[in-house]
Amino acid sequence: MRKKHFGKTFVASILAMFMVVVTACGGGNNTSSTNNASAPSASPSASEESPSVPLEKIKIKGIGHASWFKAGMDEVLIAAAEKTGIELEIEKIPEGMDGVNLVKARFATGDKPDLLFYYAGLGDTQGFGKMSETFVSQEDQPWIANFDKESWKGIMTAYEDGLYYGAPYGGTNTSVVLYNKKVFESLGLQVPTTMDEFWSVSEALKKGGKIPLYLSGKDAWTLQLPVQHAQASPSTAEVLAKIDVNEAKFADWTARKTGLQFLKDVTSKGLTNKDVLSDTYDNAQKALATGEAGMYIMATWVMTDIASKFPDQTADIGAFLMPYQGAEADKSYIFAPNAVFVVKGENEEAAQKFVNFFESLEAQNIFFSKDGGIPAIKGVTETSLTPAELEAKALLDAGKASGDGFSMKYDINAAFPAYLQDIIIGGKTPEQVLEAQQKDYEKAAKAKDDPNFK
Repeated sequence: MRKKHFGKTFVASILAMFMVVVTACGGGNNTSSTNNASAPSASPSASEESPSVPLEKIKIKGIGHASWFKAGMDEVLIAAAEKTGIELEIEKIPEGMDGVNLVKARFATGDKPDLLFYYAGLGDTQGFGKMSETFVSQEDQPWIANFDKESWKGIMTAYEDGLYYGAPYGGTNTSVVLYNKKVFESLGLQVPTTMDEFWSVSEALKKGGKIPLYLSGKDAWTLQLPVQHAQASPSTAEVLAKIDVNEAKFADWTARKTGLQFLKDVTSKGLTNKDVLSDTYDNAQKALATGEAGMYIMATWVMTDIASKFPDQTADIGAFLMPYQGAEADKSYIFAPNAVFVVKGENEEAAQKFVNFFESLEAQNIFFSKDGGIPAIKGVTETSLTPAELEAKALLDAGKASGDGFSMKYDINAAFPAYLQDIIIGGKTPEQVLEAQQKDYEKAAKAKDDPNFK
């Protein structure tokens, strides 16, 4: 089971830093002020402050999806609320497109918050205006010293200028090969570090009566993980930049072709479950946890479900990098956490102070002792992660991660899972999938009157 820490020693250290009050409100008026805090706070002791001398308060407002404010953040904020300094009022908005449209309407009418809790990697085409004019750059903020800027480039940077405007909020996930350690041990197998070793391990698992690699093809989205893992390469960013301006084709994307070819090879070699297109994400969890299968390529978010369903087997599962390239060149494919943006305006200095505080190791430790996911900030030691997630975190902390595959200008991913199913059944070759995606991309670009695709 996942262990929980409550960061008792942290509470004392942050009380002297900030005062933050969290309220869920329905109104959207941006009436930031520097006085008249409305929420009660604990009275300071006589040795700290005289009751007759009120401490100055700076009131700032934040907005974000209601489900994003979990126990981890609440504990950080409520503990800090016992001392005055900053009063943060959070408006919790609906999930999905209803919330997205509400936020964009606020910005369009000038009714902006001081903090925007939103998706990472915003661009000027998403309804917030030019990033450099709307948000405070985080490039030179103190918290970024504990953040691997190179790994997160492409999925947390702004498309328009490649700079960081959002600070990580909440946990991230990364693609890995999850494997059953007991199964490997029983067959005398070691974690493979080259593709030759991977194929040898797979054959040994099959000979030992195990499913070497489980593919949950009925849930077609899961077939993307082996391909995305292959794309965790600097070559991805280079070719996508050329594809965006019609100077390269999808056929030139060798990293994606590597992942597509792997799906074709692993199925044609008979090294997967027999009924790939009938087996589900849930089936894969059970097969891996119970030792029916040796490996499953998936993002670390699956460990939340496995820890809940198979608590006694969770510690049996480990994580390693798919050795597509070998020789220390392999990386995991990371998925961006959500982000918090400092909105330019009269309260931007106070809002930035809050973000710097929240991204500190002290605050991150208490947050992640209560909340799931892998920290994007390096050096966080208090977590509720499973052993497999901790192994994946070590890879991320060591810089063995990349997310450049999310930087395509036009989103054509909706059709991609079906193309992968076609590879599994032999309906399309990897080359034909790349050709189909090229046509999809050109169609999307022309629909936007992109001059590069005339």
